[in-house]
Amino acid sequence: MQKNNLNEVSALVLRLLAIIISIFFFQQAAANELLISAGGGPQPDSPQTNRTYGIDYSFKKFEKSHRQHIHLGVSYTRVETDTQENNSFHAVSIYPQLNLYPRKQSWGQPYFFVRALGPSYISSNQLGDRHQDNHFAFQAQVGYAARINWQSSEDLVVMVSWKHFSNANLFSDNEGIDMPFVINVGLNF
Repeated sequence: MQKNNLNEVSALVLRLLAIIISIFFFQQAAANELLISAGGGPQPDSPQTNRTYGIDYSFKKFEKSHRQHIHLGVSYTRVETDTQENNSFHAVSIYPQLNLYPRKQSWGQPYFFVRALGPSYISSNQLGDRHQDNHFAFQAQVGYAARINWQSSEDLVVMVSWKHFSNANLFSDNEGIDMPFVINVGLNF
């Protein structure tokens, strides 16, 4: 009975994500940033090594000041591990991202960023020896980035970060899935 309830919750979350993504894609975008990502590394507290690649699209930007920007975006992530069974999953996420800039803009604007509590649908609730209770998780990512002047504006974006998926202890099984080193490269257009 509990498994059926969890499947219903997962289906509901997936439908909500699809509705939210479609609403935001059909709105006029205030920010357009497209990034590709790749990375991986050892899973803490586990003998497995995880790898990832994906694509992110930030479609909204809210400037609180020249030092604080909030981005909203969607993300597709593929995660693989080096185990024989349960060795991959796909994740679709919606994320808020806070960018903190140390100074006013210059030739290449460095910044610190945090993505937290990005609701995600993961296609499998197990990756190697890591277990999640169901297909609902949150994406978290923290790192350092820079917008680099290219063709007379800050068009190029480079990010280095740590990426994590877990359900924030909302459900009983919550062994986080980590990629300790991820590089995102893309364009701001």
